[in-house]
Amino acid sequence: MNAIGRIRRLWNSVRPRTRRGAVFAVGLVGIGALVLSGVLFAGAAIAWSPYVDFSVNRDANAKQWAAISMSFDDSSVCAKCHTPEAAKLLAAPHQNIGCQSCHGALLEHSTEAAANPNDATATVKVAVPTDAVCIRCHAQTLGRPSTLKQIVPVQHYVSQCLQCHNPHSGIANRPPVVQHPLDNLPNCLTCHGPEGFKARNQRHPSGELTDKQCLECHAAGRGPEDTRVTP
Repeated sequence: MNAIGRIRRLWNSVRPRTRRGAVFAVGLVGIGALVLSGVLFAGAAIAWSPYVDFSVNRDANAKQWAAISMSFDDSSVCAKCHTPEAAKLLAAPHQNIGCQSCHGALLEHSTEAAANPNDATATVKVAVPTDAVCIRCHAQTLGRPSTLKQIVPVQHYVSQCLQCHNPHSGIANRPPVVQHPLDNLPNCLTCHGPEGFKARNQRHPSGELTDKQCLECHAAGRGPEDTRVTP
């Protein structure tokens, strides 16, 4: 018996014999289809809802994210008080970088400033970016666009990033290389200290420094393009 014959035989064995039976069968099929579509719709809604209570990754649960207290504010709020820095950023490479990308969450700081507009001594301080924050974007990494300035940290100057770089203006001055012999000379700070004839500028570290610390930046070959040789 071929397939068509089997289907005809099956239908003859289950088909309703009366009009009432036919109506009942059609109704039963309709109810079954309605129930099945409801189950499928509910399953799809649960599967795609971001607010379900269960997820394979519990950290991806939107309810948990929604329950976290806000800690970030809009960067435009920063510009209301920090006008000089905001003005510099308008023409700097970091102009499209949000303040809190480098300074951390500032909602608590801005809320305090708004509540005490005449008090210049905020108790919630703005965090100063660390070297790790700078390296997060500027360490040389395969795949980053060539237009993004990148360095190999171990080949770059070893002092703190903010001693040479101003992130608000984007201006950085390469430390000048020592152009005179160092043999039989006193310590660097003898001439380049606060009382010396050529004092160091304000970006230098405060306190006493050793010659080794000075030459970490001022020796030849420390910058990516500096190939001069110290006499």
